[in-house]
Amino acid sequence: MNSDDLMSDPAHPANHPADSKAAGAWNTKKFRDEYEMYKNRLQDQRFSVAEYPDPLSPRPPHPKQYPSGTSPELERSLQELIAQVKAERGGGGGGSAA
Repeated sequence: MNSDDLMSDPAHPANHPADSKAAGAWNTKKFRDEYEMYKNRLQDQRFSVAEYPDPLSPRPPHPKQYPSGTSPELERSLQELIAQVKAERGGGGGGSAA
């Protein structure tokens, strides 16, 4: 018993004589023509990938991310201040902070 017999679909036993003929039956000119016709129907002919930005490239921050009067620099300094306060509280022994 080979691995094809073990991994085959029980509904379609391996080594069926019609399998070799059926495997190539879809690769006909009619099938390829119909495939191209339906593919062209499904695709948006006006789509252009150039109209969309690269999804993996970094983007500038969204304007609503920072309220008026703030900036990424201000946020960075506030994050540093928060980290400093947490370090001071955490270094005091881990008891209840007042």
